[in-house]
Amino acid sequence: MSDYSILPSNLNVTFVRGDEFGMLLDFDINLTGYTLSAPIYEVGSVRGGVVTSAGNFLNFTITNVDLAAGKVNLSLQETQTQSFVSGSSYRWYFRWVAPGLVTRTVLSGTVSFGDP
Repeated sequence: MSDYSILPSNLNVTFVRGDEFGMLLDFDINLTGYTLSAPIYEVGSVRGGVVTSAGNFLNFTITNVDLAAGKVNLSLQETQTQSFVSGSSYRWYFRWVAPGLVTRTVLSGTVSFGDP
């Protein structure tokens, strides 16, 4: 039996709460004209392996580094990383809408943090 799936690649992120966070994403596709989003949400529950959201927590700031080369930076300021609550579970995803309105979630993962 064969399976066909189009699922996002897993990319878990971890940082120190209260520190600035940034990461460069480098895709092998021209992102010019794409609409990009990268929300972080609090996990409400997991049932049968399916995650439900307790609501959007905040969004990564997306900075276009070189869209033609597929490069964008995702970042959080110190006050944003400080706002994560111990004992809560968070996830994030990176999604684009290509010209022609084709939506694709290309990355997703957990958001973990610790204190210094």
